[in-house]
Amino acid sequence: MILPAETPATDAGVNPIPGTGPYYFESYNPNESLVMVRNPHFKEWSQDAQPDGYVDRIEYGFGLTDEAQVTAVQNGQADWMFDQPPADRLNEIGTQYAEQVHVNPLTAFWYAPMNVNMAPFDDVRVRQALNYAVDRNALVQVFGGPVLAQPVCQILPPGFPGHEDSCVYTQNPGTAWTAPDMDKARALVEESGTAGQDVTVVVEDTTVSRGVGTYLQSVLTDLGYNASVNAISSNIQFTYIQNTNNNVQISVSQWYQDYPAASNFLNVLLSCASFHPGSDASVNISGYCNEELDARMQAAMELAVTDPEAANAEWAKIDQAFMEEAPVVPLFTPKSIDFLSTRVGNYMFSNQYKWVMSEAWVQ
Repeated sequence: MILPAETPATDAGVNPIPGTGPYYFESYNPNESLVMVRNPHFKEWSQDAQPDGYVDRIEYGFGLTDEAQVTAVQNGQADWMFDQPPADRLNEIGTQYAEQVHVNPLTAFWYAPMNVNMAPFDDVRVRQALNYAVDRNALVQVFGGPVLAQPVCQILPPGFPGHEDSCVYTQNPGTAWTAPDMDKARALVEESGTAGQDVTVVVEDTTVSRGVGTYLQSVLTDLGYNASVNAISSNIQFTYIQNTNNNVQISVSQWYQDYPAASNFLNVLLSCASFHPGSDASVNISGYCNEELDARMQAAMELAVTDPEAANAEWAKIDQAFMEEAPVVPLFTPKSIDFLSTRVGNYMFSNQYKWVMSEAWVQ
């Protein structure tokens, strides 16, 4: 992607930024729809680098529940659904519509950012307690089972540059998560003196996110908090949980790689530079700022230019250092499920961009 020199470094809102691909945004309303049409100025200079698209027009419709999205694809009213199909529909689409389903691994993780600047998560013991208490196998089941997800208890995903298997928050600390340690979790909450406080978990209003949020609510209740869940529209949840003016204590979110480097997770999600109080574009949702770790990340990025292997070893240590402070609860790493209509062909998947929509055709 090549952008104009005057492109702002801030969120452009509903004003599309000019690009160089085969499609451009004809219209965008965050509450209704997004329409992309062919870019009349696009010329294919390399099929490998940027192939031309097949379809003339791509329409996203917003507002359907995930259940309704499944039904729309089944009935041929839609060609693809953006959201993860709910767990109670997976057996149905996997058996009756198997030829329309594509499952692929993702470099990503679901996690629960905790606001380190608000009670009770301004106490590191509370953040550590929740990491100990979460049954990640239970959350894997919420997502659809071990075929579609695997538990994680660190930030860098498995197989990603800088990842080294490590799990402190489990009954048997070592290289892998084994089981929750509720005794340790309850002891930490007791030490913190925060039991009885109100805690609200903010989630997307989808079946899977509500399921994850309801599970976290039950864990927080078991730890002695007065916990509740607030499910809000998927159209606004991601920006809502970023803005400190909304006083979000804990939320459920996901992060997918933009590029294959440890900095894309650790530096983007947890650096001081990614925290912007009062802004909808503050992707450091926890509000965690550690200048020492910031300096180590900067040094690791510089080292990667000359010695990538040494840099990745340092990123592994930084990952562990962040987890000691526990600004987030890593939950699981997912797989992508693409459920397509019968008229869609030439399915192509990219580990970075997921479904390559421009390469699909319809009949």
